[in-house]
Amino acid sequence: MIEECYRHAKVIGAWGDGIQVLNAARCAGAAGVVSGDDAAGVLAEVQTLMGAHRVWDRFPSSLADRT
Repeated sequence: MIEECYRHAKVIGAWGDGIQVLNAARCAGAAGVVSGDDAAGVLAEVQTLMGAHRVWDRFPSSLADRT
């Protein structure tokens, strides 16, 4: 499920043992992937990022490289 959310540019958040799942899926540290020890802090950041619906910065457009 994490990998599908990642591919669809959805915000992902984890804390505690959930960080191990992000590491296993190799998406920890990517744009729109939030982790930390404080669940309330992670939730607050996830809610902010969800305002954009998707994390397009995760997959830069190849069109932007054309000049």
